[in-house]
Amino acid sequence: MQNIENLTIAEIVAQDYRTSDVFRKHRIDFCCGGKISLLDAKQQYGIEPETLVKEITEVLSSNASSTHAYNEWDLDFLADFIERTHHQFVKQEIPVLEAYLIKIADVHGNNHPELHDVKRLFLASAEALTTHLEEEEKVLFPMIRQLVKASKQGNSTQDFQEEVLAHSVSKLIGEHETEGDRFKEIAQLTSQYSIPEDACNTYMVAISKLAAFEQDLHQHIHLENNILFPKAIAMESLILQ
Repeated sequence: MQNIENLTIAEIVAQDYRTSDVFRKHRIDFCCGGKISLLDAKQQYGIEPETLVKEITEVLSSNASSTHAYNEWDLDFLADFIERTHHQFVKQEIPVLEAYLIKIADVHGNNHPELHDVKRLFLASAEALTTHLEEEEKVLFPMIRQLVKASKQGNSTQDFQEEVLAHSVSKLIGEHETEGDRFKEIAQLTSQYSIPEDACNTYMVAISKLAAFEQDLHQHIHLENNILFPKAIAMESLILQ
């Protein structure tokens, strides 16, 4: 990866997802807030660009296995991957986490009143994400698959309604930002998913699952905001020329 300093955080992570560990370590938003440079990150998060460049370079030069080359995948394949992995993860984990958070708020809420807010925030997120995923699966992803098919066939006469895709993407990105903000608040309330000394097993599992849910959500949003959505809009523009 060349000229890291000239890339946005989103572009750095899109080129090699391993670098997300660096930004996650410093609590730098690489999914919803990834359209900033490393210099902007200094102003916003107080982390020197030189520190980030050094850590990113170390990750890139390590022997750790590289993640999937998401940025090179066909968009229909990427949409399928997101639906099969991240969407399924969200659907699977929501009822489990809801049950855990309701229980620990009831049992530990007196000693840890922040758990009531964590429960409230997650329940709101669960409801919003359920509707959000349905819109992606029934509206946006089929539209993207149609675009890919038209592009591969060299068909520029498909009946696409200009601005429909851009409007849908804009709406979904706004919803991503809402969920990103909600989980930032959850992370703050739980002291970055720390386990208190008086936590029972259920409490520990709930907090660990919350942390895993946020991490998966970050990757999920990154793949859509920074790769799938902008490439789909660019593909549509070519087709409509």
